[in-house]
Amino acid sequence: MLKPPVPRQNSASTINGSSVKSPVGFPIALVYALLVVAWPIPAHVHGQTPPKAIVLAWDGAVPSFVHEMLSQGRLPNLARLIENGAFADDVVAVFPSFTAPGFASLWTGAPPRITGISGNRVPRLPRKEFTILDSRAGFNTALLRAEPLWATAERAGRKVVVAHVPLGGDNSERGVHFQGYRGTAGRDGIVNGRTSKPQPATSWENLPASGVPPLETIFTISRSTFFGLLIDDPLDPQDGYDTLLVASSRDGKDVRMNLKHAAAGPGGELLWSSPINVKTRNGSDATTYLRLFDLKRDGSDFLLFFSRPTRAVISHPALLSEASATVRAFIGNGASELYNRGALGPTLANGGDGTAEARYLETAILVQHQLMETYRWALKHLSWDLFFAYTPYPDEAEHMWRGFLDPALPGFRPEIAERLRPFLERVYHTSDALLGLLMAHRPENTIVALISDHGMEGTNRLVAINKVLQEGGLLATDDRGHVDLARTRVLYPAVNNGYLLINSTDRKNGIVSPDEREDVVLRIRQLLDEIRDGDRKLVTDIYDAQTEAEAMGVGSDSGGDIYFDLWRGYEPDAKIGSADLITKREPHGMHGFNPRKSSMRTIMVLNGRGIQNGQKLSDVRIIDFAPTLAKLVDLPLPRDATGRVLAEAFADPH
Repeated sequence: MLKPPVPRQNSASTINGSSVKSPVGFPIALVYALLVVAWPIPAHVHGQTPPKAIVLAWDGAVPSFVHEMLSQGRLPNLARLIENGAFADDVVAVFPSFTAPGFASLWTGAPPRITGISGNRVPRLPRKEFTILDSRAGFNTALLRAEPLWATAERAGRKVVVAHVPLGGDNSERGVHFQGYRGTAGRDGIVNGRTSKPQPATSWENLPASGVPPLETIFTISRSTFFGLLIDDPLDPQDGYDTLLVASSRDGKDVRMNLKHAAAGPGGELLWSSPINVKTRNGSDATTYLRLFDLKRDGSDFLLFFSRPTRAVISHPALLSEASATVRAFIGNGASELYNRGALGPTLANGGDGTAEARYLETAILVQHQLMETYRWALKHLSWDLFFAYTPYPDEAEHMWRGFLDPALPGFRPEIAERLRPFLERVYHTSDALLGLLMAHRPENTIVALISDHGMEGTNRLVAINKVLQEGGLLATDDRGHVDLARTRVLYPAVNNGYLLINSTDRKNGIVSPDEREDVVLRIRQLLDEIRDGDRKLVTDIYDAQTEAEAMGVGSDSGGDIYFDLWRGYEPDAKIGSADLITKREPHGMHGFNPRKSSMRTIMVLNGRGIQNGQKLSDVRIIDFAPTLAKLVDLPLPRDATGRVLAEAFADPH
C-alpha cells in the first residue's frame, strides 16, 4: 500500500489502513487505540473472516431497458453478475421516488418517514420556526435520522470507503468518505465566438509559430481568467486555424493546454484536457476539464466546453497526496443542462443531426472515466471491508431521452426514438463498464451488489396543482402574486415532492387547527378528484399521511400531509399563478411518482459467497437492501431498518 512520506516534525498514524499526518505532539495513535477498544469486534463464525462487499449504485435504472440490452448482449458485466447471483427487476422504491429519499432508504433500510429525507428538497424544521414555503436540500447528511450501513459497519469495527454516493458519510476514523458533490463550485459552460469574439493577438509576448496570424480569445471559468490563442499549427496538416492554446497570461511561455478540435465521437475522449485548476469565489482551488468541439478554419467561431468547477472533498485529504490529478478531480455530471438549452447544438428532436447528442455523450463518458479512475485507485490504495460507489447514470440521460422513447406519449415520433436510442444504450454501456471495473478488482470472498433508487417514466404534460387549490379557495396570493400565508390553508410546495402541505397551526404562520384538518382534507380530495384532461381523470391516488403513514412509509414532521399521484405522462407543476391547468412540455423522463407504479420500479443484484446463483427475487423493496447486505457480511442490522432480510436470496436460508 502506498503511504505518503511523513515529515520529521510530524508524527504519523493511519486511517483506514493508509498513513496521514497529525499535528506535532498530538497523541493521535493513542486516541485511535482507545477507539478501537471501544468498538465491538465482529464475531466471525468458526473464526472465518467475514465477507467484504462492493456496492455500486446506478441512479435511475429502468428494468425494461436493462432487459432489452441484456437480451442483446450489451451489458455483459451485469449479465455475469446476474447469472451467478440473485436478481430482482421489480424493486419497489419509496414515496416520493426521488434520488435523495431513495438512497436514504437504500442505505438505512428505513422509509422516508423514519429517515427524515422526504425529497430532493425537504420542508424546513422545526415547524414552529419555519413556514410551508421554507425548505432545505435533501442531500444533507445532517438531516438523515436513520443509521446508514457504513455507520453500522464502523460501529462494528469494520473499515469503509464511501465514494460520492448520495447522502454519503462525513468524517470518521475508520471510514474514508469522498464527497465530490459537496465541492461543486460553479456550472459547466460553453465559450464560443459570440461570448468571446476572436481578436488579433497584438499584446502577446513569445507568440508561438502559426501559419496564420494568431487570434486571441479571453474567457473566465469561476474566478479564473484564461487567454486563448487560435493558431494554425505548422505541424498540423490541416489548413487554417486548427489549435487552441490556453494560457494564464498573454505570454506564449505560460501556455497550459494545447487543444485540437475534432467532432465528437469515437476517439474524442482522447482530446480532453488534463484537469485544470481554477479559483472559486471564496479563493479555494477547483478543477475543470476543457474540450474543443469545433473551430472554424477562418477563426471566426469555435466551441469550447468546460466542465463544472469542483473541489476535491474527502474526509482525510492527506490520503490523496499521491493520487493522480484525475483522482483528485471530480466532475459529477455531464452537460445535460447545456444539451437541453441547445448550447451543444440543435438536438435531434429539434432538427439536429446528432452532433449535440454526441457532444453530450462525450461529457458523460468523461464523468464515468473520472469515476472509474477514482474507484480503481481507492480499491487498490485504501484498506476497506465495505466499498460503496455511485454513478449518476443512467438517470441523467434517462431524464433527457425517456420521454422520446415512450410510445405511449401523445406525439410519439418513432424516427426520433430510433436515432436517440443508441445514445442511451451507450450510457448504459458505460455504467456496465464501471460495474466491470469493480468486478475485476473484487478480492476473494467479496459480495458485489448492484442497486438503483428508482425507475423512470416518460412525461410531456404539466398539471398546475396550485391553480386548482387557488380556484378551490384553499390557497391565496397577495397583490404581487406571492403566497399569502394568512389566507392559505394548503400548498403544493416548490419542493415538488408529490405531496401537499397543510398550513397547520403547528407551523410558523399556520392557520389550520387540528379540529379543522378533517374538513380541509375532505376539500383537498374533492378538488384533486375533479382534475380532468378532457374525459380523463388525472389524479389516480390520494393518501393522507396521518392515517396511511406506516403503510406508505410517508409523513412525519419532515414529510408531506397529503400524497397524490397522476396519470402516466403527467407531472405536477408547483408554479404559482399558472394561466392554464394543463400545459405541454417537451418529452422527457421523470420520477418521483407513486412507487407502486410499474414505471418507478428498479433493479437489485446480489452476487457472491452465500448467495443463490440465478435466483429471481420478488416482492423486493429498496428498504430490504441494507438489512440483507448487513446479514451477508456479518454485520448487525442498521439500527433503524424496517426492511426485511431477503433470506430467499441466500444459498443457505438458515
